[in-house]
Formats: sequence, C-alpha cells, structure tokens
Amino acid sequence: MTEAVDIPNHKTHMEGEGLDNPLRAIVVVNSPESPEGEMEERMLDAIQAFDEVESFFDKFDEEVAVPNEEHIKYEVGSDGLVIFVVDSLAIQEKVLKFLDDFCRNMDEEIPEDGKIEENEDEDTPKKKKKSRAE
Repeated sequence: MTEAVDIPNHKTHMEGEGLDNPLRAIVVVNSPESPEGEMEERMLDAIQAFDEVESFFDKFDEEVAVPNEEHIKYEVGSDGLVIFVVDSLAIQEKVLKFLDDFCRNMDEEIPEDGKIEENEDEDTPKKKKKSRAE
C-alpha cells in the first residue's frame, strides 16, 4: 500500500511566512565583451519571507529590470534560485549593486532579537535591527 504524501500548496503561504529554501541569485553575462560568460553569485539571506520576496522583485523591476528590459532576463525557480542573464558587464554591475544594497537595507531593518515589535499607534508591526552573527 502506498503512503499518502502531503504536498503543500503555494497559495496557503501567508504573508510574512518563511521561505522553504534560501533565496540565492546567479548573474550571468552573455555578451561578446565576455565570451566566457562571466558569472557572479549572491546569497540573499536577508530575504526570509514571501512578502519580502514580493517587495524585492517589485523594487528590482522598477529600478533595474524595466529601465534595462532589452538587456536583462531573469527566471525564478521554486527552489529559491534566481538566474539573471544580462548582455553587458555594466548591467551585471547594476544588478549586483542592487542585490547588495537591497540585502544591506533589509539587514538594517531586522530587530536584534529577531522579533517584530508592535507599534502602539498602528496595527502594523515594526522591525528592529538584527545582527548577522545569529
């Protein structure tokens, strides 16, 4: 007799719920100026929840992807791997700078104790800084 397997539905994840896999990015240059296909990888450890992923891609699209839409493509895998393919070293630098800056800003917003503090004036939670040593 076969055993039933419970497969989670992606629609059941609530905002703020943690990711199953860590988000990581590979930026590949596919151009004549880099015939070997230069590649850089970044771990996006600061992005831990589905709403943060959504915020990341909204901001990335606005600041990098749309202004360079003829020069960049990306694919997001269910395992948390994001592949960016760009056609120049200059666009690769823009993508890498965005990734680094976004994660640095996320780290500055996370609480030291990892807990979200309730704001007395509002119903929305407020984050504190978190150290990377944890």
